[in-house]
Amino acid sequence: MVRGYRRAGFLRYAAVQFVVLIAAAMIAYPGGTWLDPSTRRYLLTRNFLSDLGATHAFGGEPNHVSQALFSIAMVTLGCALVAFAWTWRAFAYRLGKARAAGIASSLFGTASGVAFAAIPAAPIDLTVPIHNSIVIAAFGALLGYAISLTIVMGHNRVGRFVTNLVYLVLVFSYFVLVLYGFQMHSERGFELLVISQKLIACVSMIHIVYLTTIVRRI
Repeated sequence: MVRGYRRAGFLRYAAVQFVVLIAAAMIAYPGGTWLDPSTRRYLLTRNFLSDLGATHAFGGEPNHVSQALFSIAMVTLGCALVAFAWTWRAFAYRLGKARAAGIASSLFGTASGVAFAAIPAAPIDLTVPIHNSIVIAAFGALLGYAISLTIVMGHNRVGRFVTNLVYLVLVFSYFVLVLYGFQMHSERGFELLVISQKLIACVSMIHIVYLTTIVRRI
């Protein structure tokens, strides 16, 4: 249980660090979007988070500072998720139910964490197909993690089922959008992808705080 407490603390730290470093990376980003390389700063409705991890901004300028901050944020968050994924027994500490779902949550959580940590290794400006494949894998595994974790917590009467269900629906919706969204070539469709990505990132950080609070209380 002490190990679970520490891993929950590590994941919470990673979530806070993610917010801080991503914000700093946005400030450091030179400018340029996929559709308009001439912009001179990071645009919340036009730039993906992945743009922060590019070796060069779409405007052509080196992006070393932003890339470094993005990489640290993603790798730390991915490692913390891998560590936290194996604390599912903390959710089932009282009743010990849904063991199969708990094991599944560990596997999905690990896969998702590894994929998120691997995103910086495939900068979007160098290898778009590989980058997009890793992103889809990361969110696909995150969806599996959310499903299995919701089952574990629901069967063991831990936390609020509605809260987990809402997060599950949001992750599922975004995964479907990501899966088919890369085919969107319209400006409106592009903005929808960009905005929804930031929304799911914010919601995920909030959900991390929720989960880690439960584990640390147990």
